[in-house]
Amino acid sequence: MAWSYRRKPEEKCAEPGPAREKALELLTGQDFSCQGLYDRLCRRFTEEAAAYAVSEMVRLHYLDDERYARVRARSLLMQHKSRRAIADALRRKGVDRELIADTLDALYNEQEPGVDPELEAAQILVQRQYARRLEEGRQDLVLAALARRGFSYRVARDAVASVTRQV
Repeated sequence: MAWSYRRKPEEKCAEPGPAREKALELLTGQDFSCQGLYDRLCRRFTEEAAAYAVSEMVRLHYLDDERYARVRARSLLMQHKSRRAIADALRRKGVDRELIADTLDALYNEQEPGVDPELEAAQILVQRQYARRLEEGRQDLVLAALARRGFSYRVARDAVASVTRQV
């Protein structure tokens, strides 16, 4: 007889009370978007119980997609992510496309005038991670790496050129 380590499928709880308690527990540890919390709760609770818990958290102002998008976008910008990478990360967390666009516009408009946060982020990445490749004369690899990270060709080219001038 072979042993199986698979867990037996558990029946999901349909009670809204435990779903609400789990939502509170989850929100004490980290911030969620509405869709993210709903998806997480649906692992153990029925869709109705999860929807109730999420609506309750919104009603109590414990859950706010605008606040979540603003904080998460600022955090990702501080990690030198491109605008496209930030938008993709927020989209994967279930944030609405219009809210993402509004949040990114506000975030990029609050930066100093004349400063391009995209270019700054790309320059920092080139200096920190790709300087050796530039020294080897592999500008093509650096441009490709920046493109994979979501930077436009113009921004990647300008970042490589500015870092090359500094060296």
